Amino acid sequence: MATPKFPLPNGFRWQYELIIWIQSFHNPWLDKIAILLSYLGTESCYMLVLPILFLAINRRYGLRLAYVFMTSMFFNAWLKAGLHIARPMGVPGIRSVYTSSATGLSMPSGHAQGTITFFVALSRWLKKPWVLWLGTLLVVGISLSRIYLGLHWPVDVLIGWLLGLVFGVAGWNVGRWWSYRSVPFHFALVFAVLFPAILFYMNHDPTGAEYATFLFASGSGALFEMRFVKSSFDKGWWKRVCAAVIGIGGVLGLQYVLKAHATELPWRLLRDLLIGWWITFAAPWLFVKLDLYRREEPDSFVH
Repeated sequence: MATPKFPLPNGFRWQYELIIWIQSFHNPWLDKIAILLSYLGTESCYMLVLPILFLAINRRYGLRLAYVFMTSMFFNAWLKAGLHIARPMGVPGIRSVYTSSATGLSMPSGHAQGTITFFVALSRWLKKPWVLWLGTLLVVGISLSRIYLGLHWPVDVLIGWLLGLVFGVAGWNVGRWWSYRSVPFHFALVFAVLFPAILFYMNHDPTGAEYATFLFASGSGALFEMRFVKSSFDKGWWKRVCAAVIGIGGVLGLQYVLKAHATELPWRLLRDLLIGWWITFAAPWLFVKLDLYRREEPDSFVH
């Protein structure tokens, strides 16, 4: 086991030694596997999965899952800014790979927290053993990949697991409590505006502002869709597949159009706003026009 020949803060020596030990097994194939696993835990990957769940599987639960996941990620960014712990990148003896996926600070691990939040909530939704097993494998694999790639300290991952479990369980239960109540439109609209506003007040740095903006767009868009478009899934699975493809195409198209301004915060917030409204309002409206969805009166709006 390698022993650092330079000072480390209290509690970091064993983490350093564990990273060095894990990286002692590195080879080109493990690097490729770790990078792939790490990519599966990125926001880009979730921004492909969440619209599919919402537009083609179940609108109610898809929206709830998006709320739980994005709220968890908001608090991840808030805690990172507050704890202000640097990543192991650049520490002598540690090799860091796939650094493009490691922007900002270190604790807690967004990959670990996001993955466990997503699969805990998804398992509460689907209640299928295979979801729990798949989630467990991906949580462990993605989390270990972040340590193997030299992008996170082990404690970052452990804290991420704990927070993800809390947000996944608590967030889903709060959403279920909300769903069982017939919420008048105006009260739901107040929540859709006030909740992201409170988050923005708590943390209005660029990352926090982006998550708050997406939550506002998703909540308000879904509300206005339920009030004015009033669409629902058609029974044909081919129509759901078409809806998913068009929905993802719209997300990618908006990202491409605004790609040139991706480094400027106002344009990033505009991108998040438009993507949220596209997924929850514009796409369902278009699908009604294309006969991919049918129009009907909903029972009530739920998150």
